[in-house]
Amino acid sequence: MNYSSRRSGFTLIEVVVALGILGLVLGGAISAVHQYADQRVYMSAKNLSNQVAWNVLMQQYQNAEMRSSNSRRTSNAQKGRQTQYGLDWNWNLTVEPAMGKDLYRYEAKVSAVNSDRVTSALSIYIVED
Repeated sequence: MNYSSRRSGFTLIEVVVALGILGLVLGGAISAVHQYADQRVYMSAKNLSNQVAWNVLMQQYQNAEMRSSNSRRTSNAQKGRQTQYGLDWNWNLTVEPAMGKDLYRYEAKVSAVNSDRVTSALSIYIVED
C-alpha cells in the first residue's frame, strides 16, 4: 500500500499571509474609528462655539430692542469670555454700519481660550432706531 506521509494543515507561508491580511484589515478599521472620534470631538467643539456666538448675538439683539431711540451703542467692538459646558471660549464682537439707514451688522467670532484660530463666526443685521 502507498500511504502519503503528508499531513493536513496550513503551511507557514499561508499563516503569515493570512496574518498580514488580517493586520491590514484591522489597521484600516482602527484608522476609521480614530477618524470618527476626531470628527466627533471637532463637531462638538464647533457646536459649542456656535452656541457661544449665538448667545452673544442674541444678547446684542435684546439690548437693541430695549434701547430707546435716544441712546446709542457704547462701542463698535467688544470682547469677552464665556464658559459653555465646562470649556472656556473667547469671543469678539464687531459692529459695522451696513447699507441702509440705521442698519448695523453684528459679527461674533469665537475661538478657544488657548487658540487664535476662529472656531465659529456668526453675524446678524439689526435695525436700530
